Amino acid sequence: MSDYKNLLRHSGNYLLATIATKALSFVSIPVYTSLLTVEEYGVFNVFMSTAGLAAVILTLNTEVAIGRYYYDAKNEEDFKRFVGTSVRISLVVFCSLSFLLVILSKPLSLFLGFDTLLTLAIIPVSLYTVMNSVFVQIYQPLLKSRKIAIVSSLQAYISFALSVVAIMLLNEKRYYGQVIGTLLAMLFIANYSVRQINAYCTPCFDKRFIKYILSYSIPNLPYALSSLIIAQFGKLIIGQQQGFEAAGLYSYASNIAALMCIIISVTNSAWIPYFFTYMNIKDYKSINNDYDLIWRVTLIGAGMLSLFNYEIGFFLGRPEYLHQLYLIPILIIGYCFYQWSYVFLRNVGYEKRMIWNAVIVISGGFSNILLNSILINNFKELGVAISFSISYLIMFIIGWIINSFVLKTYTPAMRMFAVPFFFLLIFLSYIIINPTTDISLTAISLKIVIFIVFMIFIMFKWRSKILQLLFSIIGRQSIN
Repeated sequence: MSDYKNLLRHSGNYLLATIATKALSFVSIPVYTSLLTVEEYGVFNVFMSTAGLAAVILTLNTEVAIGRYYYDAKNEEDFKRFVGTSVRISLVVFCSLSFLLVILSKPLSLFLGFDTLLTLAIIPVSLYTVMNSVFVQIYQPLLKSRKIAIVSSLQAYISFALSVVAIMLLNEKRYYGQVIGTLLAMLFIANYSVRQINAYCTPCFDKRFIKYILSYSIPNLPYALSSLIIAQFGKLIIGQQQGFEAAGLYSYASNIAALMCIIISVTNSAWIPYFFTYMNIKDYKSINNDYDLIWRVTLIGAGMLSLFNYEIGFFLGRPEYLHQLYLIPILIIGYCFYQWSYVFLRNVGYEKRMIWNAVIVISGGFSNILLNSILINNFKELGVAISFSISYLIMFIIGWIINSFVLKTYTPAMRMFAVPFFFLLIFLSYIIINPTTDISLTAISLKIVIFIVFMIFIMFKWRSKILQLLFSIIGRQSIN
């Protein structure tokens, strides 16, 4: 039976961690846009996009098998030996590829439009990301969501605070402030994180685990890259073809739309342990119920961000940043397909047939690169946003085909997802066709009423459980 209380508890913990990490770009938007010019904001976003890709490439994703092996480990010591082997392999690969990056730093700098020092800064920033990935890979399957939330929050906020100070102290090239802040935060947090990793890491190089690590991590590499490519490649190509100022405007809109990542990351991080448990005992009813709830919450978030996109943008940034906010509903459609794709990607992980994840995500990543190359010339930033959404649609379609005809692993009926999504598309179509920049009290009040009606309609199926939860909370407060 679905354990809603624990699912909500872990979701709450992961929400804190996600706000501090995945949604840090949103939290920092009003600060960075007030301190940086549009061009500097563009350089900063293109750099962070590049560093995100580098963090995956420089380790070849070899650390991500840790979280999966926990469910196959014979005992705790066996798990610790696996962690030790995985960490050593990751360090060897990281050091080797980092050395290659140093050698190629000049031509890479010309390609990206960076100076050489900024290109070299990709290495330590990527190391920071990898260290945090190992920490999460260990403690997520242990259901230590509170520990992850605390550490991730400290990392994020210390990095943000130090970045702001560094930016304010710089007279030029102020985008270096983010790099400096990240490196200083890494020095503060690294000692604790390493000690926590060492608690579940037996230093060794056990050849028994090499095949498992490579068979899981390497096929999973395109999956990790494709998610980043689809999310970040638009910024890179706009920066190259239209300049960093255009990249800054697009980044502002896409960072607001990326609030959807809070919902996607929270629900997936909190639910993964339960999913494996339900699948192992064939508790398909709980799987259906949880998927339905997660999907409807996703659609509510999509509707809210799309409807209030201009209000959010106006509140967070200066007027010169507002020109491309009309892209937000289009980008959000892509995020909905991304969440829907997880239904199939998760099944591939459960079956441990990661090669199919590679097929799914390569299709999305390749489509994104191809579509961007074609559409940006005629439609500029609109073409990039459309490419983003179509790429996730392609991922969803390929995932459905593989799950239906190759894996044949249980998934809920597509009607459960399609019906509420259809109503969201009608809702978003109206917003896209009739964009508004009116932020008067009357206009905002009308939007609030429209959103409440939309939310009631989407969650109507869950009305009884929502009322029970509300009465339970009110009852506890009355007693206290």
